[in-house]
Amino acid sequence: MARGYRPVDREQPFLLPPSMTDWLPADHLVWFVIDAVGQLDTAAFHRRARLGGVGRRGFDPDMLVTLLVYAMAQGLRSSRRIEALCRTDVALRIICAGDVPDHTVIARFRRDHEAALGDLLTASLLLCARLGMLRLGVVALDGVKIAANASRDANRGEASLRRLAVEHLAAAAATDQAEDTLFGPGRRGDEIPEKLHDRTRRGTRIRQALDEITAQTAARAAAQAAARATATDYQDRQQTAALTGGRAPTGRRPKTLDPVTAAKARWDKERVRHQARIDDWHARYAATGRKPSRRTPVPADQYCRVRDAKAAYDTALAASTKNTGSTSQDTNDTNDTNDGNAGNAGRRSRQPPRANLTDPQSRRMHTRNGWIQGYNCQTATSHDRFILHANATQDANDFQQFIPTLTALTQLTHHLNTITGRDDLTIGTLLADAGYDSTTNLTTPGPARLIPNRWHRKLTPPTQPPPPEATERERLDHELTTPAGKALYRQRSPQAETSHAWLKDHRQLRHFTRRGLTAAHHEIRFAAAVTNLLRLRTLTT
Repeated sequence: MARGYRPVDREQPFLLPPSMTDWLPADHLVWFVIDAVGQLDTAAFHRRARLGGVGRRGFDPDMLVTLLVYAMAQGLRSSRRIEALCRTDVALRIICAGDVPDHTVIARFRRDHEAALGDLLTASLLLCARLGMLRLGVVALDGVKIAANASRDANRGEASLRRLAVEHLAAAAATDQAEDTLFGPGRRGDEIPEKLHDRTRRGTRIRQALDEITAQTAARAAAQAAARATATDYQDRQQTAALTGGRAPTGRRPKTLDPVTAAKARWDKERVRHQARIDDWHARYAATGRKPSRRTPVPADQYCRVRDAKAAYDTALAASTKNTGSTSQDTNDTNDTNDGNAGNAGRRSRQPPRANLTDPQSRRMHTRNGWIQGYNCQTATSHDRFILHANATQDANDFQQFIPTLTALTQLTHHLNTITGRDDLTIGTLLADAGYDSTTNLTTPGPARLIPNRWHRKLTPPTQPPPPEATERERLDHELTTPAGKALYRQRSPQAETSHAWLKDHRQLRHFTRRGLTAAHHEIRFAAAVTNLLRLRTLTT
């Protein structure tokens, strides 16, 4: 045992190494970030800079980009927190070379260059592709809901927003009248600038919320019209099949289909089908002189399935008569009625549109932990865990984002192949969960895809391959029951969920810092770009 403790002399004079390169070891993350940003194309950040004039020199945009990238890598997003650590954290002091930027400089730089920061996602992928990375044989898609910088309790309906707008205008008019009485017409007294009269921008946010409700109402009306057209087409095909004895339309029945019409079509189909059996029985009996079976077929109206269909029709007709207009006027809030999310959309369509006063573009989203006010973000991850695509949307469901994500991935691979000259950057198979299951998503041209059936999670292994005339849904159901299909789909969860864990836990992106759909879109893209750079460091060290 030692005789005492190590001395603690805080007044001991000493000198730091004269070179900043000696302050931290060569394998520290900060050196990788500085080198990586130096390899990226940062010309977009320099376009707004004004050089050659008089006045105080500004901060180097490359330094500020490096500062934001390293801060995001450490889960730091507050500009005030970044400024404070630039004075105490050695790595941040190295980045800014001891010249600490004010938090307003950091915040304004992030606001003014949000699009360029989001474009770093493509730049990071281009850097990885040039280094021989990015394996696109299997790409996993998934959605994650992230809270907005808004209060969930600030949602208001149209009537409430219009009342607030009237109250705001009345308060402003009363204030103007009182000031005119006190200071005289045309004078403000203390001469406060006009832009400071409403520092909370409450009137502007109320108008934005009303505009959002108007847009939601128009979109809902268009979706309802499309849903009614789909139901009408389904009804016509169903009636034609019932009268001709042909094949009935496949897929789930549209929610907007009139239940009386659907029950009537079922009744007609069963009668036609059984009457065809009766006619066939009598034709065979007349041709051979012998009864085809011991039992003579009962009349069509007495057959059990016809009677059940007739009873269902009577029930639907009675309900329609009791609630005139309520059943037949039920509509969806979706433009793909056969998709798995039509039920939830139908419930939402019966609720009046609402908008948020804090962030009018955000939406109420349901998660496994309850409701949040935020955005539904879509990501696509490569086989070697690089985030290829990140986007913020207002849609609560994922199935509407499959085609936009597929289009973005196609454009990205074409861009990477063109710039790098590689020919192996081609998507092999897209993996997505059951939330993306829809007829449109399954049949859209593009790469192969593996999406489970939303309505039948436990599939029975078939005894033989599907027939050539099988639908795409039936073909995928068969593939998911094979050992190869199961092994391929098992890659989806670790491949897609890992990137979400990096974004929410390592980048601390559990809520957005800025408001608006555009700001949220660029923020998640920037976080994905930083995640790709850190993934690159992991694979190269």
